[in-house]
Amino acid sequence: MLRDLSFLKIGGTCNAVFEPTSTSDLQQLLKKTNDNILCLGAMSNVLLYDGHIDKSVILTKKMNNIRFSNNQVFVEAGCSIASFIKICVDNNISCIEDMLCIPGTIGGAIIMNAGIQSFEIFDVVKSIQCLDRNGNTVILQRDNCSPQYRNGNIPAGLIVTSCILQTKKADNDLRQKISNIMKKRNQTQPIGSFTCGSTFKNPTGYKAWELIDSVGCRGMQIGGAAVSDLHCNFIINNGNATFSDVIQLINTIKQRVYAKHGIVLEEEIRIIT
Repeated sequence: MLRDLSFLKIGGTCNAVFEPTSTSDLQQLLKKTNDNILCLGAMSNVLLYDGHIDKSVILTKKMNNIRFSNNQVFVEAGCSIASFIKICVDNNISCIEDMLCIPGTIGGAIIMNAGIQSFEIFDVVKSIQCLDRNGNTVILQRDNCSPQYRNGNIPAGLIVTSCILQTKKADNDLRQKISNIMKKRNQTQPIGSFTCGSTFKNPTGYKAWELIDSVGCRGMQIGGAAVSDLHCNFIINNGNATFSDVIQLINTIKQRVYAKHGIVLEEEIRIIT
């Protein structure tokens, strides 16, 4: 069941699940299968339908090689953000440490141009390697991409397999910086809960959590799904939430925010049916 693999612990069945260990492994897989493909990383930012999804799912999380060279780093799409940052810190290298509070993989971060208020992954992207549906290699240069807020604008049909990121020698306070980020994360996010991170994007000039809080949705629960008391932009699964529970909760939040503020919240999580 896909729910066993999902951070939110919601999901049903699919046609097959593949976990390639390299780009060449993935190339061969794409050339052999005629099935509809759904490519995911670690399923940290997705809400999956809990019935049957008529696709084969590819998980890239075993594609996680890293190579440093001349103030740049090659990193495969399946490498987790947290693991990559740890390796950078151990090697006294600065790259994307500001993103430590973000779950998921490097590939997922590229797809959605993940980041925080003052930093996005495309700030350090040099190039991106992808495969098309037939297993052909496509290289995207940073200067040819047009990333936007929470959207890397990767052409439809391409699967991100790796990227090259700009790095620099770390300052002396890097480990202290990491410690401060972790402390803040533990104080402000529902660590240890079944969740897929921020549910909504921040509308221009606003913070989604403040809008959600202002309409009385903090702690709101529908079935087994609830708005976190700690961070209003996180929806958590209390153990038995269904896909429908989460969708109803999302829609209720959006309706309340629009009724009071005239703002349409846009999901940051990816909803897959």
